[in-house]
Amino acid sequence: MLKMSCGTCIVWLDFALYISNDCPMALKVQYEFLFAGRDEGSFLENYAYEVNEHRGSGGHVFVCLEIQNNPSEAEAMGEAVFSALKTTFFAEAEGGEVHEGYLRFENSLKAINRAISDFRKGKLNKHIGTVHAVVAAIEGSSLYLSQCGDSEAYLIRKRFVSIVSEGLYDPSQKDGDLFMSIANGDLEPGDFVLFCTTRVLRYITKVDLSRIILANSVQRTLSDLRDHLSGEILGRIGFVGVGTSLLMEKKSLEEEDTEVFEDYGTGEKTSVVASFGPLMQKAKKYHRIMMDRVRGSKIFEKTGLFGRFASNVQYRLTREDGITKDKILALFIVVILLLSGGIWMVRHGQIKSAELLSYEQKLQGSSQMISDAESQAQTDKKAAGVILQSAEDRVKEVLNSGQYRDKAREILTKIQSARDVMDNIKHVTATVTADLSSQGVDSAIGMISGKDRYYVFDAQKLYQVMLDKVQAPLSFEQNEAIISGTYFDEKDEPVFFSKSGKLYELKAGSLRQMTTQEGGFRKGVQITDWGSRLYVLDPTSDQLWRYPFVKSKDSFGAAEGYKTDGKMSSAVAFTIDSNVFVVNSDGVLERYYGGVKQALQIDKAPFAPMTHPTKIYTDSEMSQLFVLDGARIFVYTKEPKTQGLVYMYQIIVDGLSDIRDISLDKSTGKLYLLGAQKMYSLSL
Repeated sequence: MLKMSCGTCIVWLDFALYISNDCPMALKVQYEFLFAGRDEGSFLENYAYEVNEHRGSGGHVFVCLEIQNNPSEAEAMGEAVFSALKTTFFAEAEGGEVHEGYLRFENSLKAINRAISDFRKGKLNKHIGTVHAVVAAIEGSSLYLSQCGDSEAYLIRKRFVSIVSEGLYDPSQKDGDLFMSIANGDLEPGDFVLFCTTRVLRYITKVDLSRIILANSVQRTLSDLRDHLSGEILGRIGFVGVGTSLLMEKKSLEEEDTEVFEDYGTGEKTSVVASFGPLMQKAKKYHRIMMDRVRGSKIFEKTGLFGRFASNVQYRLTREDGITKDKILALFIVVILLLSGGIWMVRHGQIKSAELLSYEQKLQGSSQMISDAESQAQTDKKAAGVILQSAEDRVKEVLNSGQYRDKAREILTKIQSARDVMDNIKHVTATVTADLSSQGVDSAIGMISGKDRYYVFDAQKLYQVMLDKVQAPLSFEQNEAIISGTYFDEKDEPVFFSKSGKLYELKAGSLRQMTTQEGGFRKGVQITDWGSRLYVLDPTSDQLWRYPFVKSKDSFGAAEGYKTDGKMSSAVAFTIDSNVFVVNSDGVLERYYGGVKQALQIDKAPFAPMTHPTKIYTDSEMSQLFVLDGARIFVYTKEPKTQGLVYMYQIIVDGLSDIRDISLDKSTGKLYLLGAQKMYSLSL
């Protein structure tokens, strides 16, 4: 079965190997694999191969391997090392003779060194990566092993830990043979051998390691070892655990098959398979004997669900009629069902393992795609965005499966961080320039930049701000809610627009209402000026109204519809620099010229779209265009040749989540921000 835990992959391969039936002290060997840690930058693999009978003696070979800095060939190298070991160690000499184990293991190391040398010869720079490996063989009770790199092998016997691989590897042999020396010895029942791809004693003491070891439960040992190392491991480590115990002597097959039972009916002692009488008679005799044994046991105590079921089975099998054809058929059906269930469980486990492997590969691939996208973004941000989106889709598939949830969330965070870096998001701190609450401002709406001051307004009052001083407010007409304003250059004074469509000007320190040839203005959501005209955005009528100012009458002419093409029904704000730029409620930017909608090319567009845009700001003297979206400010530069935009960066003001308006002081290069009760500034 394949068992996964957070950040750790454990592969349990349950196996019991009975070695050397002819040996007076045969050993039972169990082994399991463990991969622990989070680093995925190297190739890590464990291998094992078993031969039950090899000229009268069984055996086993192991490879615990890590290859660093050679991702393209690491897997092929691992397979070559393992193949050379198992093929050579279990090879027969000419004439069918089997060499002594030490000699075959020595030949195996030579074969491994030749295989690695072939890989090195195929590289111009002779670089095959850094190899850390333990190769080992067990035959009978003999252990043979060799080691290279930082890998180590430990023998734990009677709670005493020995490093049995020490001194086997010479690190000065950079381009020579990796495996030079052999350690060998005899194993005893209760021994535990641990192969590791790195020095584990840097993370755990010998005393603690010896306490964890259980030779008769390798799986639990490695599980406890993983838990002890959790949070300590700096990289990723491969383990092979091997436990030994005494193999109890078994009766021969003949003795088992000819066990003698006493026939309670006649007192005659008869072998079950001694003669071939009628099949049913022999079955009944064996049945009566076994049921008598069952009656005397405590296996089928009538407690619990299983006990009641077992008691019912016992009763039906021990009735006076004994074994019948129907009972044999029923038992046969039960056996078939159990076998089918076992096959289904094995198949289900295989499918589950394949799914988990697929999910792990998707996460590993997604991590690599992040790196690919970061490289691609240098030349093609759009292509990088496609790669990141594909990676995100893969990770979300894994997250939705319920597997590797922590790892999936970690990679999603990395994907978002990569997008933020590519979008050039700047976190800044703003300086308070004026405290509006000193004059009772509770919820400012907008601000207008004048020649020597700012005009801040809420729905009912107007406040003039000079440097950091806020003057006493002026009140607008009662029951009129102000929603927008602009500095009207034609009259050299600010004007303010109400929700009901009334326009007020600040003249000689007082507020007065202005009129049009039609008497009043169309309702809208925002006003701005360009030249001698005032513009009113009216999404309800899907129009941008234009009012010419008539100096001789000190009023405005009749409304003119500016837009002749396109739709402005979703527009929330606009600005003019000879072009009319509009931002819609869905964050889409549009450009109009001469009343006609024009193509607007946006290069290096941000990954995260605008969600709640409220203001858009530029003028003919500015090379930048700003869009206020909630607490974020998107900054674009204007491309004169194409009349398009190039996305530059985003501004996020730390500690300021509610920005009402923005304005740029071109003389100082400072960007002014309006909060609900304060004005802020920051340098671009």
